[in-house]
Amino acid sequence: MKHFLIVILSILFFSCNSLKDKDIKSNDSGKISVLNFGSAHLTHTSDANTAVRDLKDLQVKKDINKIVKSLVAYKPTVICIEMQPDNNSFVNEVFQKYIIDQSNRLNYSEELNAIAFETARLSDVKYIYGIDDQMGFDYPSLIDLANRNTSDSLFVMNQMNSYKEVNNLPLLEQFHKINTKEYKMETFNFYNFLATMHTNEKYEGADIIADFYKRNIRMYSNFCDIPLTKNDRVLIILGATHTAYFDVFLENNPKYKVENTLDHLSKN
Repeated sequence: MKHFLIVILSILFFSCNSLKDKDIKSNDSGKISVLNFGSAHLTHTSDANTAVRDLKDLQVKKDINKIVKSLVAYKPTVICIEMQPDNNSFVNEVFQKYIIDQSNRLNYSEELNAIAFETARLSDVKYIYGIDDQMGFDYPSLIDLANRNTSDSLFVMNQMNSYKEVNNLPLLEQFHKINTKEYKMETFNFYNFLATMHTNEKYEGADIIADFYKRNIRMYSNFCDIPLTKNDRVLIILGATHTAYFDVFLENNPKYKVENTLDHLSKN
């Protein structure tokens, strides 16, 4: 009997220590989960490459519903969108109305309503944060500079054709493509390429892309201002190019665990 009690106590002792170790490990690795989701701008946009969709099209509606369902399954507690923080009160005022009546919508690119608002509504997210920082970006002048050289012009043309091919994919396929690591890094590399465009003894490309980088790092700063805990699950919904920059920022910050977006996005 005495031997039996010793065995039982030993099991309980090691079990408690095992649980304690697990708890400590969980606390020590308590990084904030972030799903950095790249979206196409579905309507109103000044982007050079856009994928405006007919939102009344049944297949488009079906694909958007699948995207939303995938994002809801991630169970976000916080959602960040491509709006400036000074619009947060307005955005959330509209969102509260949207929860009750989905005809209340933002008059901005439709992914904010159809994807961000709907995901937030179905996930019972309490507040939506804008993290954008709008700045001028002279993209056309960079393309003009690139077109002065045959090889550079060919590279730009191939990139533009690649963008067009992706924009012409069915919506669900497009969103899956733009959230691959390969596509994001291809876009990131293209902007780095544009940074090398210049005339004699000048740095036009570097200066213009530096402004774009400045916008993205300001957006990241806005994101870092959001009060978060290790129990939060953060969904960021931005244009795909911003997402590429955010991958670099977030993956090099030990505070965050960046989820593989494709693990949370339905393929069909």
